[in-house]
Amino acid sequence: MQGNVIGEGKTAEVREYGEGKILKLYRDWVPAQHVDFEYRLSKLIYEQGVATPEPYERIQVEGRQGIVYQQIMGPTLLKLMGRKPWLIFSCFRQMAALHYSLHQLDGLGEAGGQKRLLESNITDAPMLEVDEKSRILAQLALLPEGKKLCHGDFHPDNILMDNKLWVIDWMTGVSGNPAADVARSFIMFSFGAIPEGASSFMKRFITFARKRMTAQYLRKYFKLSGLSPGEIEPWILPVAAARLVEGLSLPEKELLVSEIRRRLAALPLAR
Repeated sequence: MQGNVIGEGKTAEVREYGEGKILKLYRDWVPAQHVDFEYRLSKLIYEQGVATPEPYERIQVEGRQGIVYQQIMGPTLLKLMGRKPWLIFSCFRQMAALHYSLHQLDGLGEAGGQKRLLESNITDAPMLEVDEKSRILAQLALLPEGKKLCHGDFHPDNILMDNKLWVIDWMTGVSGNPAADVARSFIMFSFGAIPEGASSFMKRFITFARKRMTAQYLRKYFKLSGLSPGEIEPWILPVAAARLVEGLSLPEKELLVSEIRRRLAALPLAR
C-alpha cells in the first residue's frame, strides 16, 4: 500500500498510501510524542472546519512514526508560484486572508503556551550572549498573551492549492497571540532561506521581490484584521531570537543574529 515519495521536508517525507490518501512518515529522530501531538491537533483543527487535510490514522511503518492524511492533489503555494510567478503577489494576499481566518478561531489548549515556548527557545538560542537573551526575554514579558489559533510555521510551503487553499503541518500549532504568528511569517518571508526546491529563476525573483511580497501580505492582513504595524513590531525581536534554535543554515542564522542585534541596539536601555 505504501507508495512513492511525493514530497520531503525537514521532519518527514510524504508517500502515496492508497487511493486518496498520503502517509506522512517522520524521520527517525522525531520523538513519538511530537507525532502524537500533531495527530491530535490536526484532528481537532479539522473538526473545527479549517481547510486542512483530514487525518485518518496514526500508524508505525518499519519502526517509523506516521500519520495517514487525506490527499490534496494541488501543489504547494511555493511550487505554484515557481511555475506561475505572475501569481506571486496574489498568492501572498490570499495567504494573508487565510492566516487571518485561522486567527478568528479559539486556540486549543491553555492560553500562554505560545509565550512559554518562545521563552524556552530564546533561553536555548545559540549565537546570542546571556545579556542579549535577558533583554529579549524582558521585551517578551511585556507582550500580551492570546488564546487564538496560531499555526506557528505559516509560509508558502505549508499551504496547498487545490481550487482553494489548504493548511498543512500543525506540529507547531499553539494557542496564542495572532500578532506573534504574523511576526513569525514576516521573519520567514524577510530573512528566511529560499527553499532548495525553488527554481533558479524563482530564487532570483524572490531575492529581488522579497520586500514587495512581504508588504502585500502585511497590507492585506492589516486591512482584514485591523491590527497595526505597531502591534506586530514588538514581537519581531523575541520571535526572531526563538527561531535560532531551529535547524537553519549558518548564513540564515547569521542574518537573523544581525537583525536581532540591530533591533536590540534600538531598544531603550533599562534603568
